[in-house]
Amino acid sequence: MPAAVAAQSFVHPGGLHTKADLDRMKAKVMGNQHPWIDGWNKFIADPKARNTYKAGPGANMPSRQRAQDDATAMYYNALRWYISGDESYAECAVRIANGWSSTVNKAPANDYLTGIPVGSFALAAEVLRVYPRWSESDFSKFKAMLLEQWYPKCNDFLTNHGGSPDSHYWANWDACNMLGVLAMGVLCDDRAKFDQAVEYFKYGKGMGSIRNATPFRYPGGLAQWQESGRDQAHTMGGMGLLAEFCQVAWNQGVDLFAYDESRLLAAAEYAAQYTLWRSVPYTFYTNADHAKQPYISENYHGRLDASHFELLYNHYVVGRGLKAPHVKRLAELRRPEPGEADVFGYGTLTFTLDATASPYPVFPAPPVPQDLVATAGLGRVELRWSPSGAYSAHGYEVFRATARTGPYTSLYSTNRWTTPCYTDTKVENGTAYFYKVAALNNSGTSAPSAPVSASPVAGGALPPQLVSIDIGGAGAGAGDLYAELANPSLLIPATGADIGGKQDNCHCVYQSVSGDFTIGARLIERNGSVNKMGLLMRESPEADAKMVCVTLGEIGGRQARFGSRLSTGGATSTQSGSDYTWLPVWFQLSRQGDVFTGSQSSDGVTWFPVGTSTVAMAKAYLIGVVAAVGKSGGPASWAAFDHLSISAVAPNPPECPSGLAAASVDKSCVRLTWKYPTIKPTGFKIEASSDGQLYYEIADLSAAATSFVNTGLSEPAGTSYRMRAYNPGGYSGYSNFPALDALSAPQPVR
Repeated sequence: MPAAVAAQSFVHPGGLHTKADLDRMKAKVMGNQHPWIDGWNKFIADPKARNTYKAGPGANMPSRQRAQDDATAMYYNALRWYISGDESYAECAVRIANGWSSTVNKAPANDYLTGIPVGSFALAAEVLRVYPRWSESDFSKFKAMLLEQWYPKCNDFLTNHGGSPDSHYWANWDACNMLGVLAMGVLCDDRAKFDQAVEYFKYGKGMGSIRNATPFRYPGGLAQWQESGRDQAHTMGGMGLLAEFCQVAWNQGVDLFAYDESRLLAAAEYAAQYTLWRSVPYTFYTNADHAKQPYISENYHGRLDASHFELLYNHYVVGRGLKAPHVKRLAELRRPEPGEADVFGYGTLTFTLDATASPYPVFPAPPVPQDLVATAGLGRVELRWSPSGAYSAHGYEVFRATARTGPYTSLYSTNRWTTPCYTDTKVENGTAYFYKVAALNNSGTSAPSAPVSASPVAGGALPPQLVSIDIGGAGAGAGDLYAELANPSLLIPATGADIGGKQDNCHCVYQSVSGDFTIGARLIERNGSVNKMGLLMRESPEADAKMVCVTLGEIGGRQARFGSRLSTGGATSTQSGSDYTWLPVWFQLSRQGDVFTGSQSSDGVTWFPVGTSTVAMAKAYLIGVVAAVGKSGGPASWAAFDHLSISAVAPNPPECPSGLAAASVDKSCVRLTWKYPTIKPTGFKIEASSDGQLYYEIADLSAAATSFVNTGLSEPAGTSYRMRAYNPGGYSGYSNFPALDALSAPQPVR
């Protein structure tokens, strides 16, 4: 339980750590006990934990990133002093603190994310305050800096949001300023500021208050984070700040961890489950600016750079005895947890409560990756494999050879991504390459997978039905490359300034068609200064022709837009799709009569509308792909597409797989088999459930798959599996549901 606190008093130290916490760390490290000593050894290797660190204070905090580095170094050095007893580290922390308090004489000039270092400095000072040689006058000066120069900006943001609507900013903007106010309230014994922050966590208008940060809650204990459709890095960053916020409040006797039925835990479980490549529900999100997020973002999907899961695991699972299997697994994969940019991290050292509950190393070496598939493309080979081994793997190593028997050399290795795919672009076209993949964790490396092979191609001339053109005097655009392959692929140069306005100025590869047609493609890469790339339908090659398009570009190259020019020479109107569209992405453009619709998808199966428009276009028209380079373009600018499809008939979903059966291989491995559909699908997705009601995806398999081995199992007995096939027309129905009541024998279908 949190420490008891009187109405107007604070526990000191009582930021992220109480004295009991600090004493526990010290005793465990001095006793060389695992996993604290493992966390300590990782911690002291951090450059910011060295007593030679030199700060770079600025009067108005010109760089919040540098300020955060300095605040982190102050915290790390103060912590290192307390644990080791070496005062040289405390003196370094004092130099950082005094350097800043002697220099700052203005409010921060940077954006409102200066709340990140503000909170970090206050938390660092809450540890350093127990160092007896940090003079009272210097400590008072440091607190005055927080209250007089930095608090007003934090407060202004939480109160006014810079004059913008309350939902204009993302959750992490609110969260950092909330933490700044809360932490300085503790440090400065300012009950009003502490209460202000706690009240904001519960009821604040901005996106950092807990219900706004997690706008959708689902049965089974998951809550969708507000930035999940933006990217996973910002999702983790904002969540880490609120985790620290709740820890500070807890140390002052206020339990926000449990607030609204442990809503923060529900969000953490959601993010961890998705990071571990198990599906999660998702609800369309937008805000006052209509920044649309139609589907959960693949950007940073699988990245393990999130150093707040030891904090959450130890509080909720170890301390309170709650179930959070994915939070637990993510903490285990990160152990010993490293530091992080916007939160302090090193939670294995600082937050571990019980050695038995937090073993290290956690796992044996991971199982062999399964279902490796290599797909050749234009100057590339794409590899993907089943993520089931990711449940005990924190990374993968990819090996390549030019003969099946080798020798194989390491091509890529990571210890911070669970992502089960890799694209090899360092290739010689026409060469047959062989690939193997091994899984990694802190206990070692798995045996490599069985080899697979693919030969990238250089591409050649366009087929007869496709025509290359530079629209609107865009300039020379020679250099189109086409390859049929398994997925028709196309690379086109980007020329001209734009597609839109009253006249287009761009490069286009098109086919002449008549009547209702649909074009689809996956946008996979852009090089140079590509301003827009996408799909196009237009009445003629003339620059001012009636047209519709669905494009990606603008504002960091991530805006999906549907454009339409209703009349010759008329202005182009636009409608917005996802404002956080990252490559690769699937686009589709279709015509039915005079109604044109643009859509986007993260997987080429489930589609979301970008826009629709009615255009009185001639029955005969042009349909194709387009790329514009913008005003600062160069000769090396090009756009790449694959899965190109132009068809007058919309695809139908595939047949449902039948005869799904499950059998145990050993105590941690289950094999699924099924009857292959008559009509070949694009792929299969496998889902699992521990209760027969809430299913989550555990594998996305290629069209060639006829079985699936689920490795590294830690599922409860009675796991149910189901599967469905998919293609660009959508999903089939679900298969039957076989269950395993025990990992020992096949069970009857229910």
